[in-house]
Amino acid sequence: MASGLAIAAPATALQGANTADDTYTFTAKINVAENYACSGVLVDPQWVLTTKSCFADSGQSVNAGKPALKTTVTVGRTDLNQSGGKVTDAVELVPHADRDVVMVKLAHRALGTTPAKLATNGPSAGEQLTVTGFGRTKTEWVPDKLHSAPFTVASAAGGDVNLNGSDQAVICQGDAGGPALRMNDGTPELVAINSRSQQGGCLGTDPKETRTGAVDVRVDDLAGWIRQTAFRVQDDVTGDGIADLAAVWNDGTLHLYPGDAEKGLSGKNIAQAGGTSWKTMKQLAKGDFTNDGIADLMGIWDDGSLHLYKGDGKGKFGSDITITEGGKTWGTTKQLTAGDYDGDGIADLMAVWTDGTLHLYKGKGNGQLEPQVKMNTGGNTWGTVKLLPGGDFNGDGIADLMAVWTDGTLHYYPGDGTGQVGTQVPVPVGGNTWGTVRQLTAGDYTGDGIADLMAIWTDGTLHLYKGDGKGGINAGTAIPYGGSSWKTMLQFA
Repeated sequence: MASGLAIAAPATALQGANTADDTYTFTAKINVAENYACSGVLVDPQWVLTTKSCFADSGQSVNAGKPALKTTVTVGRTDLNQSGGKVTDAVELVPHADRDVVMVKLAHRALGTTPAKLATNGPSAGEQLTVTGFGRTKTEWVPDKLHSAPFTVASAAGGDVNLNGSDQAVICQGDAGGPALRMNDGTPELVAINSRSQQGGCLGTDPKETRTGAVDVRVDDLAGWIRQTAFRVQDDVTGDGIADLAAVWNDGTLHLYPGDAEKGLSGKNIAQAGGTSWKTMKQLAKGDFTNDGIADLMGIWDDGSLHLYKGDGKGKFGSDITITEGGKTWGTTKQLTAGDYDGDGIADLMAVWTDGTLHLYKGKGNGQLEPQVKMNTGGNTWGTVKLLPGGDFNGDGIADLMAVWTDGTLHYYPGDGTGQVGTQVPVPVGGNTWGTVRQLTAGDYTGDGIADLMAIWTDGTLHLYKGDGKGGINAGTAIPYGGSSWKTMLQFA
């Protein structure tokens, strides 16, 4: 390949050894309708990376948006005849502008399968990489098991990585999009993905073709693009990828304060419809309940009913939609908070009942809620919690809880992806002073994929506590906008 030999065809499977059941489970099998299949690699719980050629029917360009044909993705298993892992539909394609790669969004997160770790530096000539895929072999048209084989880097220039194969290491039809991995202290790191191959020795290839070289696409330097594509903020109402703050003034009007990654808040104030009627709201919670990437608002009316206000992506909330689940019993709720607790990308509600128990209401994606599921952790002690914001504080894509106890201390409860939360972990920052906080809410106000806390102190000032990505927070910094006027806020989300 280094001498410039022509590439015969796109690589779409891999002649090599079967892999162990628990090895390289981040490798995905992608079926495009009943037409063809390729491989891919999980790089985020809800996103798979593969080549554009996987979706480029008859050489056509790949457009962003929903796949033209029904596409099913299997990830988390190395033997397709076994259970485990995740089988789900592909719902969105995001092609890269300059390379033969495309991000594939899954309908549901592949929880339980660890995404591939992206390498921090590119390949070098002479380096050995392990390539995996579900494609054709020398003897099988449609293998059921994942295969892997070692290849040597011949050269790397720009986005292309030229690989030397062998009789036992050939990238075949169906392997396109599969990962090329570097082992680093026993941990595989994603360097490139399969793109094109000579396919010498693969079943169905002209017997005269004996070349086994291939070209992969470098991806270690696409970390920023991958993260930007996969990143999703549950609390973003303005569509800029930063959480925004909703607050009810003491005159009963609702206002949205757009977030700013540098300052916490931009300083803008967007007044909402509804006049002074927001004063009667008992509880507010904010999250993406309609699965469109824009946060919505949930509010409990004084008659005990729950209502959704859909975000428009420009900082405004629409007219109310009644939530049917729960009827008019919501008025007795002591605490209400939102977050994606089950990992499907849709916001759910957590509610503390009057008996002190905590309950999850999973979001359906259309603004409505599933029936409640009781939390196993905490029993009936949740009724003593003073403040209960929810957000992803450890960066695993699952919402967690922060709770202020009656003694004024702050505690972290990690979400487990099933809708339940784990045992509490004390948060040392702030000691027992959290009991004096007037209002507390969570959201990713810095755009780093980690939830932060916004707190109104007793003096009426607003403070940001950046999440540390480990379930904790850093020391607070004052938000200059608004001064001490925040003490007049009636509700906060």
